[in-house]
Amino acid sequence: MTAGRFAPSPTGPLHLGSLLAATASFLDARARSYKWRLRIDDLDVHRNQPGAEAEILHALEAHDLIWDGPVQRQSERLPVYENALQQLTDQSFYCNCSRRLLAGQSIYPGTCRDHRQPRSDCAVRIRVNEQPISFDDGVMGPQTVRLSDTLGDFIIRRRDGLIAYQLATAVDDGDDDISHVVRGRDLLDNTARQIFLIDALSLSVPAYAHVPTLIHANGQKLSKQHGAQPIESRHASKNISTVLAALGFPVTPEMREATCSSLLDWATARWQLEKIPRRDIVVET
Repeated sequence: MTAGRFAPSPTGPLHLGSLLAATASFLDARARSYKWRLRIDDLDVHRNQPGAEAEILHALEAHDLIWDGPVQRQSERLPVYENALQQLTDQSFYCNCSRRLLAGQSIYPGTCRDHRQPRSDCAVRIRVNEQPISFDDGVMGPQTVRLSDTLGDFIIRRRDGLIAYQLATAVDDGDDDISHVVRGRDLLDNTARQIFLIDALSLSVPAYAHVPTLIHANGQKLSKQHGAQPIESRHASKNISTVLAALGFPVTPEMREATCSSLLDWATARWQLEKIPRRDIVVET
């Protein structure tokens, strides 16, 4: 296992927050002399935007964030996910609970747990247990989650037939090639679910590190949903300098005119997960 990965969804162009996650993942892989993979998480066809993948690839290249090997796409791995679903048959069930029925309940109450046979118009959920899931996050420190107390049985195949994000990500990150997952702190709550699935499928659990989320002054996460603007490739060096500072590696004054490649080399030589702040970072937009 000798690779990190960046896995954007093609729901729009990269913004500064996604550039931060990409840069952190890239630097961590390069500092370890590992490969850096690029995976396009494009299973949610209802949210994908035409041309978004090409924009993402162009932005990464413009910032000298060059991946190793071919671009991977989840849409090309459907048989792999279907096979994983089959492996989980003994631990899963068919759920036709509506959102309205479950409104106000943070933990799934187990309503459909006895429905083991396929039913139409249903999601597929996996049964969790009371075993705590513990992992040592490279930035956020030791984490312990008991899914039965925080979430309950969760969906691995959506009601519309699409493979759920949690299962697809667990299968891909559990691949022997992936050793480190460095991503935004907003995804930290997903990690216990993904480790649960990775263990259930007898795959390899990677090391995790969750870096700060960029937020607006009003506390909203910098995201496409909240109107985050696409990064401009003509300001690539400035963009890299901004995310390096947010990661705890402020660029020295004499390097402010440096190329992206030089800035990334400089940061790679100094990269330490321990230096990354655990708090969200307010940015001006």
